[in-house]
Amino acid sequence: MKIVAIIPIKSKSERVRGKNFRKIKGKPLYRYLLDKLKKCDFDEIYVDTDSKKIAKYCRENKFKYIKRLSKLAKNNANGNDLLNYHQKIIKADCYFQLFVTSPLIKIKTINKCIQILKRNKKFDSVFTVNKIYSWFWFKNKPVNYNPKVLPRSQDAQPIVQETTGLYGIRSDVLKKTKCRIGKRPYMYQVDEEEIIDLDNKKDFEYLKFYVKKNPGSTKY
Repeated sequence: MKIVAIIPIKSKSERVRGKNFRKIKGKPLYRYLLDKLKKCDFDEIYVDTDSKKIAKYCRENKFKYIKRLSKLAKNNANGNDLLNYHQKIIKADCYFQLFVTSPLIKIKTINKCIQILKRNKKFDSVFTVNKIYSWFWFKNKPVNYNPKVLPRSQDAQPIVQETTGLYGIRSDVLKKTKCRIGKRPYMYQVDEEEIIDLDNKKDFEYLKFYVKKNPGSTKY
């Protein structure tokens, strides 16, 4: 079974200028995930980017480089668009899409998600999640509890949040659905620190604080 990882990295970002190149403890953000992937159980690792700097890094570190298509570099292009294109140019049995904006995802998490698709045909895809135990409302209606019967928050039905750090899917399912999540996904609960998704300046400040307090967190 051939399992590949594909990491999309844009040179520009809207909310945080130069986000993927910002340095954390002297190291650019994009390298935190890429350096971890070298220790993961992938057969091939691809980086899709429109950055010459990242392309150079890929060539020097034996990552396979895909030049980002201009139409896929636009802000309206999404993860499904990218993965559908990648399936057309890369032959594999399973595709994993990971993002450098989740730098604290662990090597063991990635490898466990690989094994889920490798060993269990019950699941057609896998993605990382955070389960939130609390009371939620949507459009003025309760989502996961009855206000007349007040349960303890820890007993409430959890709301499952995608962490957007990792998605994995079987090739035949992706080809059929054109979506990075199938109809029988495994939702892999990650540790609290792995949830972080760098989307704004506050996220970066939190990451800097966390890494300073936990210096080994970016290595494993």
